[in-house]
Amino acid sequence: MRTLPARRAAIEPAPAPIAWKWRVDGRNLIVSLPDAYQVMSWAVHNGGAARARFIINHQVRMGDREATENPQRHLRGVLAALAIAPAEAVAMMTGAAVARAAYATAVRGELCVGAWCTAGCSNALRIGDPASFPYPGAGTINLAIVINQRLSRTAMAEAMAMAVEGRVAAVLNAGVISTRSGRPATGTGTDCIVVAARAQGAPHRYCGKHTLLGELIGKAVLRSCAKALQRAGMAVQ
Repeated sequence: MRTLPARRAAIEPAPAPIAWKWRVDGRNLIVSLPDAYQVMSWAVHNGGAARARFIINHQVRMGDREATENPQRHLRGVLAALAIAPAEAVAMMTGAAVARAAYATAVRGELCVGAWCTAGCSNALRIGDPASFPYPGAGTINLAIVINQRLSRTAMAEAMAMAVEGRVAAVLNAGVISTRSGRPATGTGTDCIVVAARAQGAPHRYCGKHTLLGELIGKAVLRSCAKALQRAGMAVQ
């Protein structure tokens, strides 16, 4: 049987390292983790450094004033309806259809990275564009990345950078144009990223592009973002 060269990473799921589950429940994409993972994000609910057993990507209805004016209260109501304790979840919001979410994994050996992406580009911007608040569109590219091994705090921060680079590459590959400057976009004005990793075990100290972990994050994010952008009507060039 032919094996993959050592320098490459498998993209297809391998059963052994994957411990998480996910589903779409109405307007919610729910990632369920096997125990409390360490999480870093700028999500509306439990953003920053946190511990969580669930990652929620909630699709808001356009024109929902409560979601816009009091997003934390709105998300607490969402969690209550899902019977999830607020302290156990990190939750973000999107205007994109969660039913079109894309999932990808990258695996080598016992190391596995999963990435979920929802995409809308009506709010596409390029980094450095003039500020535009309040913003006219509701398009958002949300990403959840889960790693089945522990990371140091330094590696968690670097994993966030790898995820952002992966999103930017996918957006550039899809030819998305900034609604503000007309130049190639690097994301939208309301993107959110959540990175979660196991809280037990020996930690990875680093997570740059020279590391296997950085490679797997990049591959999983690129594939999930590309699929989500295609489902949003953005053809990859």
